[in-house]
Amino acid sequence: MVHSATVIVCTMNRTVTISIVCTLLTLYIVSLKLLDEETGKKQPHIVVIIADDLGWNDVGFHGSIQIPTPNIDALAYNGIILNRHYVQPTCTPSRAALLTGKYPIRYGGQGTPIAAGVPSALPLDNKILPQYLKDVGYSTHLIGKWHLGSYKTDFTPTRRGFDSHFGYWNGYISYRNSTHSTRTMSGKDARRGIERAGDEMNDRYVTDIFTDEALKVIQLCKGQEKPMFLMLSHLAVHSGNPGPESLEVANKTHNNIQFNYIKNEERRLFAGMLTSLDESVGSVIESLHKNEMLENSIILFISDNGAPAEDPVWNHQNFGSNWPLRGEKGSVLDGGVRGVAAIWSPWLKEKHSVSENLFHITDWLPTLYTAAGGNLENLDSVDGINQWTSITDNLKQMRTSILINIDEVRGEKALIFNQWKVVKSNRTSNLVSFLKYSGDTGNNGPDYNMSNVVESVAGSHLSKLNCILSKEDCMNTSTSYDLFYKLRSRANIVNQCSERISNPDPNEHYECFDDYCLFDIRRDPCEYRNVVKQNQEALNMTVFMLEQFENELVNQTLLTVDPNADPRYFGGYWETWMSYNTNIVGNR
Repeated sequence: MVHSATVIVCTMNRTVTISIVCTLLTLYIVSLKLLDEETGKKQPHIVVIIADDLGWNDVGFHGSIQIPTPNIDALAYNGIILNRHYVQPTCTPSRAALLTGKYPIRYGGQGTPIAAGVPSALPLDNKILPQYLKDVGYSTHLIGKWHLGSYKTDFTPTRRGFDSHFGYWNGYISYRNSTHSTRTMSGKDARRGIERAGDEMNDRYVTDIFTDEALKVIQLCKGQEKPMFLMLSHLAVHSGNPGPESLEVANKTHNNIQFNYIKNEERRLFAGMLTSLDESVGSVIESLHKNEMLENSIILFISDNGAPAEDPVWNHQNFGSNWPLRGEKGSVLDGGVRGVAAIWSPWLKEKHSVSENLFHITDWLPTLYTAAGGNLENLDSVDGINQWTSITDNLKQMRTSILINIDEVRGEKALIFNQWKVVKSNRTSNLVSFLKYSGDTGNNGPDYNMSNVVESVAGSHLSKLNCILSKEDCMNTSTSYDLFYKLRSRANIVNQCSERISNPDPNEHYECFDDYCLFDIRRDPCEYRNVVKQNQEALNMTVFMLEQFENELVNQTLLTVDPNADPRYFGGYWETWMSYNTNIVGNR
């Protein structure tokens, strides 16, 4: 407004002197505006929204019609769908990989998630993403789940680069209070920084609590000189404490009405959890818009791993779906590690795209650091690859390989090179049950409602901003419908899995226990056909690459639950127990 007014005033003045002055003033203001825009490109607000245990088939943009996700879909269609985005098999390793930019094998973090009461944490010699972003001037905020260790104060979020944290330290809490329960211990897990915050999480649905906190952070950061890094790490759609209320049951009647076409009751409860998560995405985008920050933001939505449709090991099944992929959370097969991912930013030149490029969760540290104006030379040695230019400009293939994981304790390992994926499983591992095909097909439900996507909160704001930024992006309703349906079709992998889908019992077809399997995952993303006999050279190459990583692996340190961590000794709270007197048992 100021810039326009200045130009108008200047053109109204006719004297030479005033005209020269006004011309210089106009050029100065325009140069400032361009400088601001250029600075904005280097220092965008960065918002990372992490869904916990969300399955490949739980979002509409991958083809499911069962549970509407209009805001998540709108983010995906208006930005870029990352259709080959790989993560780790479980939550702690994925979050560590995201924040360090390193494969978990570099620090012994490749195993199972950190259990409550186990004195384990992401080692302090790993500098993480919020610390790097603070170096280049960011304010940094975490809401929700941490799960990277908290047995000492130094391992907690606000000691590791986050200016603020509101949420929980362990792997999950109840949806209606902040209780975290294991087989032997139970206590509140709610924190505002280091301070206890259990009273802030009582009698309200946790997805709404975390969303409201995100809106407060956005409002607080509005107009500040520092750009904002906000990591909204939801509990949803992870199950809560094991037992009858592991899923959100408070809205059971509402869910039964809205999703009455879903036969499985637990899947109906899951649908309610996912609906709240989708609404949260819309609320965050709307808040960024209201606070005039959306036009200078990067918004990334990812899942930390696949869904545990069934979970006989940890009893945390959430009835999500990875269909038609093989495997689920805990598995190195694609159902466990090919994660939901989409990104939007005003600087994406290839908006409305489905990228089939290989992308790994470790890539986000160098990518976002580059977007923030950081110099890659200032990073520690990382496994992640800077994909910022690929994302924003030309969708150029930057990766040719990904180490999925090597778990030397469980005997699970996998690696991708180009179209080839080599896999080795352990027949005696308790994760064998995670290797099968499971989860709802998502085919039963009302027709996919594209109007709900286009008219959603996210859809409305993102499409309007896309249009403002580029006239070529100004689409009428009919054009946007056609384009979005094409994107949805491109992101759907069902047609590549016809052989697996047509088999009445595909789970009998698995050969990767006694020797390596090789899959062509471009043609066979469901890992149904082992093509090792026809491609011996590709097998030899991928196994050699795996062996090189094995030579660099840091072994896991296997620790058990420390009885000193019992919340009974700390007023009913999970605490940084090793920052206190370690001789607790028998003394309290």
